[in-house]
Amino acid sequence: MKAERTSTLKAHSAPLYALAPGRNLGTLFSGGGDRVIAEWDLSNEQTNPFGIRTDATIYSLLNIDQETLLIGTNRGSIHVIDLASKKEVRHLKLHDQGIFHMCYCSTLNRVYVGSADESISVWEAEQWSLLWHLKLGQGKVRRIALNADQSNVAIACGNGRVQMLETADNTMIYSIEAHDDGANSVAFLPNGNLVTGGKDAHLKVWDGKNHFRQLISIPAHNFAIYDIIVQPQGKWIATASRDKTVKIWDIDLLEKPIRLDRKSHAGHTHSVNALCYLEEEDLLVSCSDDRTICLWNVGI
Repeated sequence: MKAERTSTLKAHSAPLYALAPGRNLGTLFSGGGDRVIAEWDLSNEQTNPFGIRTDATIYSLLNIDQETLLIGTNRGSIHVIDLASKKEVRHLKLHDQGIFHMCYCSTLNRVYVGSADESISVWEAEQWSLLWHLKLGQGKVRRIALNADQSNVAIACGNGRVQMLETADNTMIYSIEAHDDGANSVAFLPNGNLVTGGKDAHLKVWDGKNHFRQLISIPAHNFAIYDIIVQPQGKWIATASRDKTVKIWDIDLLEKPIRLDRKSHAGHTHSVNALCYLEEEDLLVSCSDDRTICLWNVGI
């Protein structure tokens, strides 16, 4: 494998926590501590005239079919933005602490939301009615992931557990003791296995065909793993960490990873908080406390 930084985007004035594909091919949304959503035109590495200013720090972003943008804030609010009119159509206020992550289940037209208040909520993604609110009571919910057919959802919790639910009726089917101190990140592999990252800096793989028994545990980073991206065709796995690095792993985690840091690849100088994969452009994107966004080209 190989990887190279293609560009670095700079415009924000505070740490960045959230990324999402933009409205069109070759665009990207970003947000963070400066309370501004920027949309980038990657062809010229400049921001588009689309700025949205919020009243709170932006923790998460979700673009649904280039039609609707959801903005999750540190105050527990979710702003629903119609991308055609650029107007807020709903303001969802259920959680009383930060919205760390949101993911969209297209088969059921639902949005799953994870919060620092130790709960998840499920919203119908048309009228934005609340379908379900589950108070897990197992620490902050950092990340949520759906499997390939969207039948199961995995929830990374602050007490180190990963909870697995069936999306059809939100029945809990597994509770995995995944990481010491806290589970921060979670993703499904194409073969149905689960990959998780924790505050313990370990990357672990769980057997989706055998009750999610642990298969692999790797001391992957020097500090907490904050995000995991699995390339949709199963070509590689990317991890982001508080140790200021992005690492690229082969899909089986058998080879030594590529370490993308400041010294070797002109990467980030501070904690790397989130990752995003732009499928049409075949680009991995990372954002950091250093207020920058790095674009990475990853090849086999």
